[in-house]
Order: sequence, then C-alpha cells, then structure tokens
Amino acid sequence: MAVDHVKSSFITNADASPAVANTAGEGGPGVLKSVEGSAVAIASSSADATYQLVRIPSNCKVKSLLFESAAQGAGKFDLGLYYATDGEGGKPTALLAAAAIDQDFFAAVIDCASAVAITEAVNQSGSYTIDERTQPIWQAVGLTSDPGGYFDIVATVKTTAVTTGTGRLGVRCTYTD
Repeated sequence: MAVDHVKSSFITNADASPAVANTAGEGGPGVLKSVEGSAVAIASSSADATYQLVRIPSNCKVKSLLFESAAQGAGKFDLGLYYATDGEGGKPTALLAAAAIDQDFFAAVIDCASAVAITEAVNQSGSYTIDERTQPIWQAVGLTSDPGGYFDIVATVKTTAVTTGTGRLGVRCTYTD
C-alpha cells in the first residue's frame, strides 16, 4: 500500500510557478450570494403541479440548495431547473412543461408527507456532481451555451399528489457569480 499525496487541480494551479489564479467560484474564492423563497402547498395538487421558488442567474455557480417543507399529508416533489418565466429573450411568461430544463436536476422524489427538516438538496438526484458545482449552472445542466438571463428553481409534484397541503415549502440557494 502506498501513502498517496494528491493535489486538486486548484492546488496545483496555486503551487505553479508562476501561480495560476483560479476563477472565483471555480476553485478560487468568491463572494457568496443567497436567495430564498417559499410557497404554500395547495391541497389536492396533482402530479406535474409546479411551485416556482427562487430565481438565479443563468451563469451562477450553485454551491448549496437547502430544502424544507411542512407536513403535506402526502406529496412528493422533484427539485429542478426551469427557464425563468419573465418573458425575457423569448422565454415563456407562464410555467409550461417546455420551460423545464431538468425537472429533477437537484433532487428527485422528496417525500413531504411528514415535515422535512432543512436538508441539503444539491446532488440528491445524482445529476449535479462535485465537478459541475464549479461550472456555470447553464453548463452544469447540459446546455451548449449560456442563454443569458435567469433560471427558476422549481418544486414539481411527482408521483404522489399533495393531499392536505396548506404547509409551506421552500429553498435557500447559495451561489457565486
């Protein structure tokens, strides 16, 4: 067995002569920004119902996404990325299925029958890997170019409809530019 000493590419850059600066949010230090939003679940929300929670820039690097929910009686949600419904750049003004970039990009089938304590949702679905968290979100989600503007983080009712509802669900997203 060998005793290994491994450097990340970011440390290799810092140790280079001359040092190579890592871009902010891509291995280099960056200012964190935070946005949070919530909505009250509607009783009897069926599969494919959506709850737009927060809006983020298309070029940001998402570092953390915290999710929480009051007990909804029943209900399972995906947490994903949609085009913003601000109408900018020809984007939709209403949330349509076509607005979904990846419906379960962050987390898939979160069971909200009972209350969900604040939980880290980044990569619960396995789609948003550690390498991708140093990429702009447009690139991490698989787009070939930055469409500009904003994306919405949306909770979509999945597989199990909300029964009693009336509980609040929400997210806090931390990102760098």
